[in-house]
Amino acid sequence: MNLQFEGVDLVRDREVLARFNIAYLNWVAAGVQERFSLSLAALLGATIPVYVDGALDKLCEGTPPAGVFYLVRDGNTAIGMGGLRQVSEGVGEIKRIYISEAARGGGAGAAILDRLVQDAREFGYRELVLDTGPFMTSAHRLYEAAGFVDIPPYPGAEVPDALHHDWRFMRCLLT
Repeated sequence: MNLQFEGVDLVRDREVLARFNIAYLNWVAAGVQERFSLSLAALLGATIPVYVDGALDKLCEGTPPAGVFYLVRDGNTAIGMGGLRQVSEGVGEIKRIYISEAARGGGAGAAILDRLVQDAREFGYRELVLDTGPFMTSAHRLYEAAGFVDIPPYPGAEVPDALHHDWRFMRCLLT
């Protein structure tokens, strides 16, 4: 793989980002339905496409050191995304690491996480937090290998309260 990390331009990249976010949330919705017998759309108060349309601007807002969101390409093909945003003084949150199905298994997820951790250090963050569904076992292995450990839910997490009891919230100290 020859990965390139492009800072998102919502005018240029909105369509591909919407597609990736919808695919990501459809995957999350299937896991939530199977694990909790709940509808993610009902918990979010909107269909997934409508939710994504309303959330993209917030997800991609901010410039370093307040945040960064990447579209990841392998050559000319967009294969994934991932972002980082500041949630409080010295604390960043990893957001929406996603790899297209066709590109999974080649190390792109680990490369995105590594880049975001590196960015967090450069931005001066002391720690990172993230949330991950109980069915995201491949992601759990990546996060644990990078030093993330389980914590209680943190303020500002995007996860609906109804899922908190079985969702994983994690933190990695960078100092």
